[in-house]
Amino acid sequence: MVLKRILILCVVLSAVSIVIAQKTTIYTHDNLEYNKALELYDKEKFSAAQETFEKIIKSTSDKKSEMVVNASYYHALCGLELFNDDAEALLIEFVLKYPESPKVKLAHFHLGRYYFRKKKYDKTLQWLELIDVYDLSEEDKAEYYFKKGYSYFEEENLEKASAAFFEIKDTDNAYSAAAKYYYAHIAYLQGKYEAALQTFLMIKNDEKFSPIVPYYITQIYYLQENYEQLIAYAPALLDTAIPKRVGEISRLIGDAYYRTDKFNKAIPYLNKYIKEKPYEANRGDYYQLGYAYFKADSCNEALPWLKKAVFKSDSLSQVAHYHLAECYLKLGEKRQAQSSFREAAVIDFDAQIQEDALFSFAKISYELSFHPFNDAIRAFEKFINTYPNSTKLNDAYEFLVAVYFTTKNYKAALESLENIKKLDFQLQEAYQKIAHYRGVELFNNQNYASAIIHFDKSDKYPILGDLKIKNTFWKAEANYRLDAYSDAIALYKKVIYEPNAIAYSFYNEAHYNLGYSYFKLKEYENAQSWFRKYIQNDKTGKSKTKNDALNRIGDCFFINKEYKSATEFYDKAAMMGVYQLEYSLYQSAVANGVMGNYDDKINLLNTLINQKQASHLLDDAIYELGKTQQERNKNDLALANFNLLINEHPNSTYISKALLKRGLIYYNKKEDDKALASFKKVVDDYSGTEEARQALSTIKKIYIDKGDITQYENYLAGLNNVDSTQLVMDKDYFEVAENNYMSGDCNKATNDFTKYLEKYPNGNYKIQAHYYKAVCERKAGFKNEALLDFSEVIKYPKNAFTEDALLNAAKLSKELGKTEDALNYFSKLEYLADMQENVFLAQVEQMRLNFELENNDNTIKYCELIINKDNNNANLLAETHLIYGKTAIRKDDYNLAFKEFTTAATAKNKFGVEAKYNVANILYMRGDNDLCESEVFSLIKTFPSYDFWIGKSLILLADNYVAKEDLFQAKITLKNVKDNSKYPELVSTATEKLNIIEAQESQREKQEEEEIELKLYDNVKLDDLFYEEEKIEEEINQPKNEEPNE
Repeated sequence: MVLKRILILCVVLSAVSIVIAQKTTIYTHDNLEYNKALELYDKEKFSAAQETFEKIIKSTSDKKSEMVVNASYYHALCGLELFNDDAEALLIEFVLKYPESPKVKLAHFHLGRYYFRKKKYDKTLQWLELIDVYDLSEEDKAEYYFKKGYSYFEEENLEKASAAFFEIKDTDNAYSAAAKYYYAHIAYLQGKYEAALQTFLMIKNDEKFSPIVPYYITQIYYLQENYEQLIAYAPALLDTAIPKRVGEISRLIGDAYYRTDKFNKAIPYLNKYIKEKPYEANRGDYYQLGYAYFKADSCNEALPWLKKAVFKSDSLSQVAHYHLAECYLKLGEKRQAQSSFREAAVIDFDAQIQEDALFSFAKISYELSFHPFNDAIRAFEKFINTYPNSTKLNDAYEFLVAVYFTTKNYKAALESLENIKKLDFQLQEAYQKIAHYRGVELFNNQNYASAIIHFDKSDKYPILGDLKIKNTFWKAEANYRLDAYSDAIALYKKVIYEPNAIAYSFYNEAHYNLGYSYFKLKEYENAQSWFRKYIQNDKTGKSKTKNDALNRIGDCFFINKEYKSATEFYDKAAMMGVYQLEYSLYQSAVANGVMGNYDDKINLLNTLINQKQASHLLDDAIYELGKTQQERNKNDLALANFNLLINEHPNSTYISKALLKRGLIYYNKKEDDKALASFKKVVDDYSGTEEARQALSTIKKIYIDKGDITQYENYLAGLNNVDSTQLVMDKDYFEVAENNYMSGDCNKATNDFTKYLEKYPNGNYKIQAHYYKAVCERKAGFKNEALLDFSEVIKYPKNAFTEDALLNAAKLSKELGKTEDALNYFSKLEYLADMQENVFLAQVEQMRLNFELENNDNTIKYCELIINKDNNNANLLAETHLIYGKTAIRKDDYNLAFKEFTTAATAKNKFGVEAKYNVANILYMRGDNDLCESEVFSLIKTFPSYDFWIGKSLILLADNYVAKEDLFQAKITLKNVKDNSKYPELVSTATEKLNIIEAQESQREKQEEEEIELKLYDNVKLDDLFYEEEKIEEEINQPKNEEPNE
């Protein structure tokens, strides 16, 4: 029994030794076929060997004989080597059929190897787990532990994988290096960096693993933050690294230098990484390189990388913006720094950065005096409210006060001050100043009521005495323009009677305006007194204002029938002759005539008539001269002047009077036919006027004198607009309505005039009735009805009401949106008006209306006419140059437009700001991008209260940045408008443009990535793209030719 066991053990050991030796010795057996099959198997002729083993199995009757058992075993192994479909089944069948065979354990091992080769790691583990490792040779143990560990690794059971690799990593076997590698790799994945490092160091010179291990070592040094060791170890790798590794190694070296504050040394490696791996580099990498340049004092190089790090409102964008701002400051580009500090301040991640950025933004805004949307004030306010415990709080308060004193956005500054609950002395002084400046600004924009409110606000804190007196003067001026003359008088006097008032430039102007205020109130005694005081105080010599004051004194005396005094001042005005000379001459002539000084009157009128320059009083002078000559019985001279007036001035209001007087001269000269012709023209052309009634009366006398009453009746019958039977009560009806009108009872007057016109549609007073009715209707707000009645007045030949009717009809048409009709009325008014101010108004309105209707040639005509006028209205001149410029653009004359816009832009009002925008826009269209940028900045600084134009100019600035390929600044600028403008149309435009830029950037980045990928795959063999790990795994997984020894 013992002997038998010994014999069995010998057989087993013999089988094991066969496995270990991986050779099959020639089996001494009587069956030559079996030996032949083994020989074929040893020579790896598996197909022939398998056939032979199969014959043996089939030909042997004893199916449990050792030879059959062994033949079945080798028959199955041949199938495994040949990858036969039934190989697995055959080997499993062997295990099940011969469980007592010593080869069953080897079969388990072979099945594990088989599934390992097929990468079915779960089944590999299933078979390997059946093996008792002590049944294996040392060599097979190594293979067993490696393949078991690798299978666990693939099954992501890292703990068991690591344990398996640990068993063989430190022994001398064929799998030792691979086990070390995977053991270290798992330790690396598990964050056991020191264990991984020490193990990787053990195989750093291994032929198979040396290409990959240094990268792990480098990574581990980095993850351990052992930057000095990394810097010492990794650079040498770059000389031997494959292209795919160069970028990553460069990144690690660069980052190590970066983290040890060796920024100059970091830069080339960080640059190399981005160059080698452009499709992998991200915003963090861009920021790192940009910051390294910044710390190396290379701000110009830092800017593009920091800009690329900015994308959305996150912590990285916040810090990138902050350092961008610092770079810009170092480069002296404060405006760009301002924009980046603003962005860093609004991104809510790092509180310290946010605080510093907000303060810096506000401070730079103050230093630049450049803060669209009132940025500086709002920023300091926000800083004070958000960071009440900041060490910079006192500085913020000081800067805020300084901004209040220096800002030109008075509206926003005042709103800010009014939000502060308690103002100290310094802030009260700021409030007084800013409210005053805001009042002046509103006054200049013709918003007089609001201006008065702000001057009163300024007086709330009467700290600076000079501002208090200035406020009083400006309030007087505003009240005067609001026709509140009594209030204006009180305020002007308050100015004059202030101590030291004489020291102010407007002291004497207050006297002049007081004179006009009393003049408007028809208090002529007081008016002439203040005008005279103005003249006495005036030391400028000749001036338009002084000349005007002399005329007004003359008017005061004239109205009060003090004609001698009137002529004295009219003559003084005429002697000065710098303003309204023709008026002075005419009024003096009339006053002399009233006093009976006819020769002086005639001389003065002749002087006026013989002037070379055109005068709107020329027809007045001719008529007055003819009338005086007629009164002096110089009928021929009078007749010549009446004829001159009729022929040369057909639109004069004096035509009906001249015709009547001409008829009377002919009548007195017994030239009845000529007289009748003249009188009949008055009746025909000026029906309903007093002159027509007088003419009709004289016509009747002529026919009676001729004894031809029938002819008179026939004449009357032929008149379309005169019905003598209906005119009996004509005057009475009219007078009733007129009395109600004159007493101010417009409701009753309107009804009475309506009844009169119904009863006497062609009555003698129809023109007056229509006019008075229209005036009442307009007062009552019945604009369309008023327009109809004014239009009726205009239909008749020029009369005493024509000019005012045209003016009102034109204004009403404009108010009602009837632009073409308004233009026609203003055109007629210019032609027919006697008052120069109405002529000028008509020209101004024709300029505006022609522009609105795009009548470009006529617009330019009136622009040039107004510009060439002796006109001191700065607002109007600015408007005119602006309209001229915009019209020139319509005609594609950009040079002319630029000239006109440049002129208009000097005005500090709404026309100036629009003109300045257009200047910048033309510069942009010309491609003068730097000049365009400067012009936009100038606009924002000069016109800080015009939020709409600031927003519009910032959108233009963004377009300008796009043209300069500075998309970063373009986006910041558009975002500013999007976040701060209160005008929806500007917000919409800015948002749309911002989206377009971002979409273009995304598309460009995508195209760049595609180009990079194409270049990579065009130039690199696909096999070279596999990682070394993959190549190692392939080698490890190759099937072994050796067989375990029996």
